[in-house]
Amino acid sequence: MKITNVAIDNRTSIFVLIVIIAILGLTAYVTLPREASPDVNIPLVIVSTPYFGVAPEDIESLVTTPIEKEIKSINEVKKITSSSFEGYSLIQVEFQSGYSIDEALQKIRDKVDKAKPELPVDAEEPEVVEFNISEIPIITLNLSGNTGLAKLKDLATDLKDEIEKIKGVLEVKVSGGLEREVKVDIDFAKLQYYNVRFDDVIDAIRNENKTIPGGTIDVNSNSLLVRVPGEFKDPLLIDNLVVKTKEGKPVYVKDIASLSYSFKERTTFSRNNGIEAVSLNISKSVGENIIRIAEDVQKVVKKKQLELPATIQIKTITDQSRDIEKQVIELENNIYTGLFLVVGILFFALGLRNAFFVSISVPLSMLITFFILQMIGITLNFVVLFGLVLALGMLVDNAIVVIENIQNYLEAGYSRLEAAKLATAEVAWPITSSTLTTVAAFLPLLFWPGVVGDFMKYIPVTVIASLSASLFVALLINPVIAASFMKLENHDPATKPKTIGQFISYPFNMATYYFVEVLLPKTLRVYENFLRWALGPIRKKGSPIAKRNWLGILAFFGMFFLEGLLVQFVPIWAEILITIGLGTIVVLIFSNIRMRFVFGAFISLYFLTQLYGALGHGVEFFPDVQPQRIYITIETPTGTGIETTNQRILEIEKRILDAKIPDIREMLAIAGASNNPFDAGSSTPNKGTITIEFIDYEIRKQDSKLTTDQIRDLIDDIPGTKVIINKEGAGPPVGKPVNIEISGENLKELGNLAALVKEEIKDVPGLVDLDDDYDDGKPEVRVVVDRE
Repeated sequence: MKITNVAIDNRTSIFVLIVIIAILGLTAYVTLPREASPDVNIPLVIVSTPYFGVAPEDIESLVTTPIEKEIKSINEVKKITSSSFEGYSLIQVEFQSGYSIDEALQKIRDKVDKAKPELPVDAEEPEVVEFNISEIPIITLNLSGNTGLAKLKDLATDLKDEIEKIKGVLEVKVSGGLEREVKVDIDFAKLQYYNVRFDDVIDAIRNENKTIPGGTIDVNSNSLLVRVPGEFKDPLLIDNLVVKTKEGKPVYVKDIASLSYSFKERTTFSRNNGIEAVSLNISKSVGENIIRIAEDVQKVVKKKQLELPATIQIKTITDQSRDIEKQVIELENNIYTGLFLVVGILFFALGLRNAFFVSISVPLSMLITFFILQMIGITLNFVVLFGLVLALGMLVDNAIVVIENIQNYLEAGYSRLEAAKLATAEVAWPITSSTLTTVAAFLPLLFWPGVVGDFMKYIPVTVIASLSASLFVALLINPVIAASFMKLENHDPATKPKTIGQFISYPFNMATYYFVEVLLPKTLRVYENFLRWALGPIRKKGSPIAKRNWLGILAFFGMFFLEGLLVQFVPIWAEILITIGLGTIVVLIFSNIRMRFVFGAFISLYFLTQLYGALGHGVEFFPDVQPQRIYITIETPTGTGIETTNQRILEIEKRILDAKIPDIREMLAIAGASNNPFDAGSSTPNKGTITIEFIDYEIRKQDSKLTTDQIRDLIDDIPGTKVIINKEGAGPPVGKPVNIEISGENLKELGNLAALVKEEIKDVPGLVDLDDDYDDGKPEVRVVVDRE
């Protein structure tokens, strides 16, 4: 092959290329962004509109419906889902798969602008954003100590400001703690006495508590900023603010109100392992390196911890970078194990030196793959890592063929240069065709539609890149290395060792000789005899036996064709009976015991596959692996106050803590916050979450799936509370396995129907966390005006 010949004739250039590949590959490997899951472009746009103090029914008619009407006219929209809460409208717009999210955002913004004139004047500005899975929190920190929740909240706010300066951090949310405030208690009797309106007090405080910019002035050759600082440094200054004048005398705030120090009404509660605390949830930007961000966060945390007294602790509750680090380490271990096995197995057939030449293809192919992934903007996530592990075993195939053929030419008496050129040219097109065939098998995965396809496309991209890299190494680098260093190795056991090196390699040479010259030929003879026995009857052309065997083969394939037609119309057990019946007939058609044995084996294998389908655990897209963490969602009836919700969560925490489950490492409970990203922006005093982090897989007492079931049994009878347990699983966000949709005009009737359906299916085996999204709404007081 010309390109191989050029490479062999310019061996120095190829060795320089190897160094360049090593440098670029290692640099790419070190700098590739690490994240738990791929950056999937979900064509989902969210339109949120706050309208505080308004009932859900009014939100639907005044805000949600006008916006929905405009959005429905967009052709590319696949599905619109809207929810109307108290004081908040949320519309989720899903576009067709593959549609540009930028175009989707622009079209939605245009339609929302058209709907704005129909919205209430006092409603807030609608916000249009895209949904991105990468914005889910990656790290949760916890502050606890005996300094009081107000102090902890202040420290958490300071820590939040420091963490948000880190490159790649998108947002830090603080939950729990107490926030200080100065309360102005107004005496309404004095308001009437001084003839002061309530708004006058608010305006006086607001207008005095601000800094006013004054532009710039030129002084000599300098340009100076002018501003009037007016924000209160001391809350007592509010007492002496003038609200208005009465009969020429000023009326101060202290004349009509009293100041008191207090705390804001709590909207969230946070606890770590049952102890009151303040938590921080950290999210990263799309495409940023999760491991680098986690390291930078820990540096900030360690620095902050040194500034704090020993009684205040900052603890990391969850950290997704640990998971991705483990996956990267497992990949490295797989590469090392693969190299060891390649060298060990090939040693018997090719010798130690040649086995080493083959094994070089693994790291070089991997380094080239890392460089390609970096060039096309792919991060190192668990899907890419799976693709790399999948391709690992195939990276040596081409190199084995090339190196073994070069050795054959050397044994035939050719020089190293001639052997490398002729041997590689002989197998170049076969290994290229073989690689292209494997690539073709993965190529259709690139066109997998939908969000799942966007998620899974990283597997074929990674495999195709690594296989192409292995072909490049086999055609250019392996021949050059062989032409430079390859030698014939003597495996004749009659050759006695004379040097220390020969003495060490002597046992390996004897083992290689025995394997190649004795064991392998015997194995091949046994295999050849089996094939002759299995295929023998067909070789007698024209005989009645041969014709009957061909009839049996036609019946064999006809059976599979018939079952393929019936599979959608008959149950699995009927299909098994058909297989038994037709399979028996097919086997009996054959005239010879050998043909019956061979085709009977195939039919039996197919029968066992069907039997597994009937008796096995079913089929699922992603395996139900042991979760590292679970999320417990708690929801009380709409209108329930934060204090009541917190008490229900406390009860759940107490039951779990009292059970003393050894596999639980951390438990973080937050009342007043939802782990549903679509709830962001709406008030959720009736919702809460508990995040449970398990200890490492290697030291668990039992499967964490069993622990999850144990926790579910502990908390499934909390009165007046909906409790759902979500396991952290692999794969893209695809929702619940089964969804039943009931539609109609009467919402209350739909709720009753949903309750009936739940009652009917609640006892289905294997069904857990049965849930519906019907909401009775918040209790309200209606004031009916007598218009007469």
